[in-house]
Amino acid sequence: MNEITLTGNIGKYVRLSHSITGTAVLSFSIGINERRFDKAQDRWIPRPTVWQDVVVFGEHAENVYDSVTTGDRVVVVGKLADNSYTKESDNPAQQDQAIRRTQLEAQIIGPDLNYARAKVTKMTREHNGQTAPAATG
Repeated sequence: MNEITLTGNIGKYVRLSHSITGTAVLSFSIGINERRFDKAQDRWIPRPTVWQDVVVFGEHAENVYDSVTTGDRVVVVGKLADNSYTKESDNPAQQDQAIRRTQLEAQIIGPDLNYARAKVTKMTREHNGQTAPAATG
């Protein structure tokens, strides 16, 4: 099973765009900060921030875009996906360079309630052309 949960702060750029078919695509990165306790120095030592690209699709992307902003601490659950590409060389004598990257395709995103308070507004869903209240429970 390829599922991962990450907790971190939303980075500088939260970008909402639309694909050729009109599907909303939200992309941002989260910074994952950790620290370790150094017994010799009797203090916490921060580790370098690890950045992970996140992508969200469809109506979920629009909901997230309306709900979060730069700096917010979030919990993201999703699947790692390959986002690699080949950088073509300008020099014919050199080989093209494969750039290996991953992105987290988010299925669930929510605020980290250890660091914030949230008020949930339930969405209404359309079913067979009619608006129905969101499921409760």
